[in-house]
Amino acid sequence: MGTARDRIRSAGARALSSALILALAGCSSRPPTRAPTGSTVLETGPGHVEGAPLPDPTLAPTNRDVGQQLELTIPLVGGESLQLSQLRGRVVVVELTATWVERWPETYAFYNRMITTYGPEQLAVVVVVLDNERSALSPEPGTRGPGFELGWDPQGAVAARVQAAALPTVIVLDREGALVHHQGGGPTGATATLEGRVRELVGAHGSPGSP
Repeated sequence: MGTARDRIRSAGARALSSALILALAGCSSRPPTRAPTGSTVLETGPGHVEGAPLPDPTLAPTNRDVGQQLELTIPLVGGESLQLSQLRGRVVVVELTATWVERWPETYAFYNRMITTYGPEQLAVVVVVLDNERSALSPEPGTRGPGFELGWDPQGAVAARVQAAALPTVIVLDREGALVHHQGGGPTGATATLEGRVRELVGAHGSPGSP
């Protein structure tokens, strides 16, 4: 028997998977990509053959290509919305996740440290939580300072727009809003890879913390 927390995570995962399947039902499927041997998951896009392999979610977590301009409206937890275009001029990290994802408790500390290192004038972070219940976000696992926005998307609309294949899915945009990096799941070294890409992008503009 699993713990109560394990059962809650499992129920949350099933609920979110169902929501994403419904949200993706009307979206065009991503271009076919070879998945690792034995990797089989369900795809709901037109023309899909049930049981056919999907892209490896750690290598192809979204249908958006590197270099593509990303225009999204993020529903924020306070009820307002945020256009990603409002963040132009800064490097932007968007993470789609849920409170039952294993690394959720460390999410705030990780991104707060990055923002402190580079400054909110250089780096913006948008974490979008896909939990069904608003109560799952209370209390939050930390304090969000300037440059750190929290989105709440219980319908999975944002995940559907980018056809996210894993949680967490992380997307990094350059200062012009073009996608420069994405990664899915939590493979070993994922955070180091993300930090390296952000460091490169901020450093291309100026020294960390400088306006």
